Amino acid sequence: MKRNYAIIFFALLLLVACGKKEKETTPFVRPVKTAVVESSSEIHKDFSGVVEAVEYVKLAFRVSGQIINLPVIEGQRVKKGDLIAAIDPRDIALQYAADKSAYETAAAQLERNKRLLERQAVSVQDYEISLANFQKAKSAYELSVNNMNDTRLLAPFDGSIETRIAENYQRVNAGEGIVQLVNTNKLRIKFTIPDAYIYLLNAKDQKYMVEFDTYKGQSFNAVVEEYLDMSADGTGIPVTLVIDDPAFDRARFDVKPGFTCSVHFSANVGPFLEQSMTVIPLTAVFCESDGNQLYVWVVSNNKVEKRAITVMTPTGDSSAFVTSGLKAGESVVIAGIYQVVEGETVKILN
Repeated sequence: MKRNYAIIFFALLLLVACGKKEKETTPFVRPVKTAVVESSSEIHKDFSGVVEAVEYVKLAFRVSGQIINLPVIEGQRVKKGDLIAAIDPRDIALQYAADKSAYETAAAQLERNKRLLERQAVSVQDYEISLANFQKAKSAYELSVNNMNDTRLLAPFDGSIETRIAENYQRVNAGEGIVQLVNTNKLRIKFTIPDAYIYLLNAKDQKYMVEFDTYKGQSFNAVVEEYLDMSADGTGIPVTLVIDDPAFDRARFDVKPGFTCSVHFSANVGPFLEQSMTVIPLTAVFCESDGNQLYVWVVSNNKVEKRAITVMTPTGDSSAFVTSGLKAGESVVIAGIYQVVEGETVKILN
């Protein structure tokens, strides 16, 4: 009986040992995520921009004097024709009254000499002198009228007071700035594109989307207003956009000059490419210790192969243009690329 137990126990040990051996020899299959290599000539890039006012002006009086009324403050919205400031008109009013009197006297004298000339009761020379005096008095009177009107500084357009330069009761000279007025209803977007990407401004099917930092998730269509075809200070090409999207409701999106934004740019660069290109995620690209050559792991028949590639430039959309080394339709590893080894069998998780 004990002998039978011993045989059974030995058989069980043999089975367990065989099972362990079989488990230990099972090859490990690494799970990976892959992406399909695509052929594309569409490029995407993001730039940082800033909002600028289309209309802005430093308002100043045309005459000198002491400010007696400065009702506006910085940030205040004003309408066209609203009073911005006023200066003491007393000295100008005295000159205005004198010039008006001289003008009326000269006008009356000219009319009197005109009637006398018709009756030949005055010489032509006297009439011409009275005409010259009238014209001189008229010019002085009109100048006084303008000076009186210029004692009140009015807003030339709807906008906001960006800066108040002068203070109430301050004496200012003609042409000295009082306030800086900006038109917040007309805005432009200014950003700089690197010199190497100037060719993108001539690409086909250009599209610009503007996303303001204060309104994340809301993007608006924009078009190029102008750009400088040179890099004056070596920092890049300045580009100006204007938003032409009906969804950009200023009552809802209170964007002001100085606000920052992101410019999302896309274009078809196919005509600029001398060879066909493929596009892959940037997460698929890696390099060796020397950093001079870029590689990807290509998956074929569930095995990985290290492939050298040539990358032209990132597209700006977490992807890269590849000029050589890949074909459209191939699969590349996009996650866990530094754990994979050459020839390893993998399991695709996609």
